[in-house]
Amino acid sequence: MKKTDYKRILSNYSLRGFALGLILAAIVILLSFDAEVVRQYGGGLQTLLALMPGLWVVLLFPFIFAIVGYQVANVFVRSIRKQNKRIKREAGKTKMVLGFIDNLRQGNLEESLPDNQKRDALTKALIKLREFMVQNKRDQEQRRLEEEQRTWVTQGLAQFAELLRKNNDNLEELSYNIIHYLVNYMKINQGGVFLLNQPSNGDEKYFEMTACVAYERKKFADKIIGWGEGLVGRCALEKSTIYMTDVPEDYVNITSGLGEATPKAVMLVPLKANEEIYGVIELASFHAFEQFEIEFVEKLGESIALTISTVKTNMKTNKLLKETQIQAEKMAQQEEELRQNLEEMKATQEESERQALEMQGILDAIDHAAISCEFETDGTLISVNHNFLSTFKYRPEEIEDQNLRIFFFKEDVGELDKILAQLQEGQNFRGRVRRRTKLGEEIYLLTTYSPVVDNDGEIMKILSLENDVTEQVQMEEALKRSKDELGVMLEEARNEVKGHFKEIEAVKIRNEKTLEGALDAIITTNKEGMLEFFNAAAEKLWGYNREEVLGEHVSKLFSKDATKNDPFVSAFVNSNGSKVIGERKEVPILNKYGEEVPVLFLLSDAEVGDDHSYTAFIQNVEVELF
Repeated sequence: MKKTDYKRILSNYSLRGFALGLILAAIVILLSFDAEVVRQYGGGLQTLLALMPGLWVVLLFPFIFAIVGYQVANVFVRSIRKQNKRIKREAGKTKMVLGFIDNLRQGNLEESLPDNQKRDALTKALIKLREFMVQNKRDQEQRRLEEEQRTWVTQGLAQFAELLRKNNDNLEELSYNIIHYLVNYMKINQGGVFLLNQPSNGDEKYFEMTACVAYERKKFADKIIGWGEGLVGRCALEKSTIYMTDVPEDYVNITSGLGEATPKAVMLVPLKANEEIYGVIELASFHAFEQFEIEFVEKLGESIALTISTVKTNMKTNKLLKETQIQAEKMAQQEEELRQNLEEMKATQEESERQALEMQGILDAIDHAAISCEFETDGTLISVNHNFLSTFKYRPEEIEDQNLRIFFFKEDVGELDKILAQLQEGQNFRGRVRRRTKLGEEIYLLTTYSPVVDNDGEIMKILSLENDVTEQVQMEEALKRSKDELGVMLEEARNEVKGHFKEIEAVKIRNEKTLEGALDAIITTNKEGMLEFFNAAAEKLWGYNREEVLGEHVSKLFSKDATKNDPFVSAFVNSNGSKVIGERKEVPILNKYGEEVPVLFLLSDAEVGDDHSYTAFIQNVEVELF
């Protein structure tokens, strides 16, 4: 409000007070004229003032009320002035707030409040709002940066997974593809792959540089680093990432068309899976590596290690399969040779038995021409026949009244006494007895001693019928020796066969355990297409327990459409089809839940004699790397 407005208010209030006082004074005076005393004395205003001196005050009412109106107006004006100042101050403050808010809306978060601005609750709230928006902008920028980094990492991992899936048969080619991909994707200058080699002859393990790339040029290097040597060996030994920004000048040079220079940052990441080291990746760059780039390479290191492990397992499995096939063929050949040897030994044994039968027939014939004699129960000779004399080479007078003991060797006399004691008890004796001729020669007789009794049951004499079986005994001993030798040969052959079968069984068990623990699914079918082997990875891939599929036809594992339209699957499930051997194919399989899953299929075969089997190595195309 303008200054003249304040004066107008003072004038109006003063005039209104004067007019009000004048009106009140007039009313009081007019009412006073009606008083009884005034009417008695009559007269005008002077008489009235004389009779009522207090009316002088009433006459001052216009001035008094004018002064009161002025004072009231003055109080009101001062109040208005204060209110206007407050409104003006609030308007300036509102303008300042609107300007500050407009700056915030436009993103000018650096704008600050005037230094002379009073810090009340509103300004403090605005300052906090600006600080919140500044922090929120920083957080958004950080989240945007982190999202870009996550997108970069995710895309890199996806591309890398595809690279590993396509190149997992050759370690050198895989190594070059890995390092070439990393150098290009991370926009760095140089990198190398060192794979761990463990010699089978027991020598110390070492790292070999299988691939290196600098400025998109493929370098071939024959660089060997011992276990625990240098930064590569240290990285593998500690199983942790090594990152250096203070690189010695003589450590490594990056070569370009403009010359050589030392990198500003070097990173070594171990290729580690399940706490086992498979190699080391070394990267060099002219700029420092970000933390997300280091974590990206560490994640890739685990995937690379798993892929290298799979490649080595496949190579080892193929080697084992070839060794198994060679061993099986060798065992089959040895088995055939052993079978022929057994047939020959069986023929020899049959010939020996035939000769034994012939000898028995000869002995029976000799029995008809028996050697006969008679003697007392104490062994004293009574009579002998011609065959007896001829056999023992005695003349009749030389053996007259002689005892049987002269025909026994000293060490056999005890046996004769036992026979005589047996005869004296009335028992017969039949057996083969060794005898001694006059010339001291050893002969064997098949002897039958029979007691001859009288009417009283008393033993009169002993009748002896004997046959010379010396040749038979000699042949039996020779045959026994032959049988012993044959038995030794048979035992040796049996032990050799058992050893071969144990070796075959051990190889088979070892191979089955190796195949059972493989990361890839492995199945084996016979030539009729019946499933004979189904490892744990195959159970996980198809969803079947091995008990559900072993003995079933392999067509159970594929859809009818794939069996009919896919040439590879059709040839595999058809027992008469020409199988595609040694070539990796991507085909669909049918799991237990009726879902078709794309896989990589590699088929190998083994033929031992009439037995023909096929082994398939299957990798899931949709392998989850992390």
